[in-house]
Amino acid sequence: MAEATGRIGPLTLPTLIRSLYAQKQTGTLLLRHDEISKTLYLDSGRVVFATSTDPQDRLGQLYLRRGMISLPALKQAASASSAEKKRLGTVLVQMKAIRPQDLVWGVTEQVREMVIGLFQWTRGEYIFKDGLLPSNEVITLKMSTSDLLMSGIKSIQVWARIEAAVGDLDTRFLTSPRIEDLAKEMTLTLDEWTLLSRCESGATLGQMCEESPLPDFDVCRLIWAFIVVGLLLKEEASQVEVIG
Repeated sequence: MAEATGRIGPLTLPTLIRSLYAQKQTGTLLLRHDEISKTLYLDSGRVVFATSTDPQDRLGQLYLRRGMISLPALKQAASASSAEKKRLGTVLVQMKAIRPQDLVWGVTEQVREMVIGLFQWTRGEYIFKDGLLPSNEVITLKMSTSDLLMSGIKSIQVWARIEAAVGDLDTRFLTSPRIEDLAKEMTLTLDEWTLLSRCESGATLGQMCEESPLPDFDVCRLIWAFIVVGLLLKEEASQVEVIG
């Protein structure tokens, strides 16, 4: 895959990121929506960094939202960063506004929030270009792409998107033969494992909604997430296929 382009729809991004991960692609995924653009850096399919033109994705605003720095400290650091041509995080550490370990946490959380925010996009365009990453610019982060996908889908609140992904009440699901290997890189809750175990011998969407203590909305959203990361197989017309 030298280059791939396409339009973003209600179900596009989770499947696209999962596909690049499954193919172990290395390169950059540029996504545009209105005036905002974000770039994901992929190393063998894993999201290792991200950049964004959205002001809400700035590192300083992350620290401010979490109550880790004051507004005067942010403004002082922003001015110094611009004047001295230094990264904002570096300036905040030099000012002793944050600790060095807070910088590592902040950059990781910043990338995570950038990626999860993408899951709200239902229109726009994307361009993937394979090739080596600019190692002098990119800080490699160790993040579970499957966990990112799960978190992103669990942030979606639009029922029409979830319904389109999971199908009707009589749609039947089975756990993947690769579930143990796939789950090794993920952090699943007890409720999530319980829902997955219900599909070991096959179960319909209606059965899972009826038997799970979770709200039906949450059950359906989790099923979509499980399909995308490959933990569940969706059976249609007497044939089992991997979706996403």
